[in-house]
Amino acid sequence: MSPITNPEKPDKMGVAKVEHLPPKDNGLHRLVNEQAAKDAWMMLLIFRCINALAVRTFFQPDEYFQSLEPAWQMAFGPQSGAWITWEWHHQLRSSLHPALFAIVYFVADKAMTFISLFPQFRAMILALLPNLVQAYFAAVGDYYTWQLAERMYGTGSKVSSAAFWMTVFSPWQWFCSTRTFSNCLETTMTISALYFWPWAMSTDSILGKGSDVSQQPEEDEQQVEVQPASTTNQVVFGSAGSVKNLRISLLLAGIACILRPTNLLIWFSILMPTLTGLFTSTKRASISDYTILLREGILCGSTALLLSVASDRIYFGEWTFPPYQLLNFNISQDIAVFYGRNDWHYYLSQGLPLLLTTYVPFTLVALYQASLLPSSNIRYLFTTTIFLTLGSLSLISHKEVRFIYPLLPLLHIITAPVISAFLQPEAADTTSKSKSGSKKATDVSSPPIRRKSLYAILLLNTLIAGYTTAYHQSGVLSVTKFLRQEYEALALDGRGRLLSDPDAGMNDLIKKTTTYTEDETFAGFLMPCHSTPWRSSLIYPGLKAWALGCEPPIHLAPHTPERENYRDEADRFYDNPLKFLKEELNTKDRPWPRYIVGFEGIERDLRTFYEGEMKGFEVRERWRTRNSHWHDDHRRTGDVVVWEFVNGSLAQEN
Repeated sequence: MSPITNPEKPDKMGVAKVEHLPPKDNGLHRLVNEQAAKDAWMMLLIFRCINALAVRTFFQPDEYFQSLEPAWQMAFGPQSGAWITWEWHHQLRSSLHPALFAIVYFVADKAMTFISLFPQFRAMILALLPNLVQAYFAAVGDYYTWQLAERMYGTGSKVSSAAFWMTVFSPWQWFCSTRTFSNCLETTMTISALYFWPWAMSTDSILGKGSDVSQQPEEDEQQVEVQPASTTNQVVFGSAGSVKNLRISLLLAGIACILRPTNLLIWFSILMPTLTGLFTSTKRASISDYTILLREGILCGSTALLLSVASDRIYFGEWTFPPYQLLNFNISQDIAVFYGRNDWHYYLSQGLPLLLTTYVPFTLVALYQASLLPSSNIRYLFTTTIFLTLGSLSLISHKEVRFIYPLLPLLHIITAPVISAFLQPEAADTTSKSKSGSKKATDVSSPPIRRKSLYAILLLNTLIAGYTTAYHQSGVLSVTKFLRQEYEALALDGRGRLLSDPDAGMNDLIKKTTTYTEDETFAGFLMPCHSTPWRSSLIYPGLKAWALGCEPPIHLAPHTPERENYRDEADRFYDNPLKFLKEELNTKDRPWPRYIVGFEGIERDLRTFYEGEMKGFEVRERWRTRNSHWHDDHRRTGDVVVWEFVNGSLAQEN
C-alpha cells in the first residue's frame, strides 16, 4: 500500500472513492513533534543562509534592477548612484518589495556607522545583506511547504518527510530561492497563505494539525474542537485562533497579489470552490463563516492595499497604483513583447523541467493521479490550480520560468506521495504462505534499483545546483567585486577615507599615493544591458560608471515600421562596434573611463579603435575571469575582461 493517508479505494466501476478520514500521525506526543518542528526550522534557516552565501552567479537583471537598485535609492538618496530603470519612472512597479530591502539597508548602515566600522567592511556587508534577508524568507517558504504536507499527509509521515527533502534537495530552490526577485517573496507568501487557509471551506479533505504550534488550539479553546468537514453546519471559525489564521492568510495573499498581480490566478482557483460551496445542498460551512470570510477579506484586502498605496505615495511622490499602470501600459504600448516572445508550450516544455529537474517523471504521475480524484479533494484542487495558472500564463507572449515559481511548493506537495511510494514501498502484507502452508516473511525493503534511483536523483540534483550557483555566469558578479576593491585601493586610505580628504592616511603606516581623481569615470561596461549588478554591488557613489542601455521604444507607436526596426543602445554597439565607439563614446554622457568591462569578444574592435584614435596609447588587459561554458546569447560568450588604457612607451618599459 502506498504511504498516502486518506486512502483511495476503487469501487466496482474502477472509480476512486476517497474516505474522508484525518491523516494518520506518527503517534508521538504533541510537544515532541513541536520540538521537532522547531529543530527543522532552525536547520532550514541555517541551510538557506549557507545557500545565500554560496550563490555566486547571475540569473536575470530583475534580481537587482527591480528590487535592490530602487531600494538603494530609497535608503541612501538620489545621489547614491543607483540605476533606476525606465519602469520606475513610469510607475509600473510596486515599491513594497524594494522598501523591504531599503529598510534593511538603512538600519544596517546606521548601525555600522554608529560602531564606526571601516567603509570597506561596510561595503562587504551591504553587498551580502539582501541575500541573507531573502534566505530567511526562503526558509519560511520551505518550512510551510513541509507543514502543509504534514497537515495533508500526517505529522511525521513518510510522505510529508518526502516533501521536506524534495524541497531541500531541489536544484531550483538552491539556485533561485535566496535571490532578491519579487517572485521569490511571492512564492513564500503564497505557500504560507495556503498553509493558514481555512481548507474546511474549500475541500472535503480533512487536514490534520501538523507539528507547528500555530495550528494547535489554545488551552481555553481545547473544548471547542471543530467537527469534521463532512458534517453539515460546521463552524469553521469557532475560535479566535482560526480567525487569526484567516487574517494571516488573507494579508499574505493580498500582498502577494500586489507584488505580482498574476498571483490572482492561484487565489481564483482556491476561492471558486470556497464560494460555490455556499450554493450546494451540503454546505461545508455555516452562513456566519462566510460572513466572517467576507468581513476579513474586505479588512485584510484594504489593509494590504493601503500599505501599498502609502508606500508608492512616499516613493513616487504622488498617488498612483502600479498594477493598473502596468496593465494599462502593456495594453496601450504592447511593451512586454519587446523583451522576447516564447512558444505557447514554453511552460510545459521548459518551465516545469527547469523547476522540477529530476522530479519531472514523478510529478507527471502525481498530476495524473490527482486529476482522477473527486473534485472536493485538496490534491485535485491543487492540480486544477496548477493547470489553470499554467494555461492562463501560456496565453501571454512573454514568458519566464520564474513567473510560475509560486507553483513549485504545490508541485512538491502533490508529488511527495508518488516519490515516497517509489523510493519507500510498503508491503500490504508482511507474511505470505508457501505451498506447504507455512508462513514466511515478505521482503519489504526497497529493491536495489530504487535505492540506486534515489542516489542518482540526489547526485544529479547536487551537481546541477552546484554548477548553476558556482560556475554558470559567475564572472559578471566577480567583476563588480573586483572594481569595488580596485576603487578602494586607488581612492581610499586604510580607514576608508577618500585620499582627497585632508585627514586621509593619518592612521596609516605608509601614506598612499594615487593617479585616480574624483572627477574621472572609473568604469564603462560595453556589454548587453544589465549584464551585471550595479550600485548594490559597486556600493560607493564615488565609483562613477556607465553601461549600455536598452530602454524600450515607448516614444514610438506600436505596430509601426519605426517600432519594428528600433535598435537600442546595446544593439547599436553590437551591430557595428567601431561605428558606435567613434560616434557615441567620449561624449558628456559616455566619457572614456579608466577601465572598460566587456566579454572577450569585443577586444579586437576595442583595440582597433582606441589604439588607432589615441596614438601612443595601448589597451592592456587588467583582469580576466571565466564566466560560463556556454550561453544562449552569443554576445555573452567567453571570459569577462577588464581593460585599461596605458601610455605605449610605459607599457613597453614594463
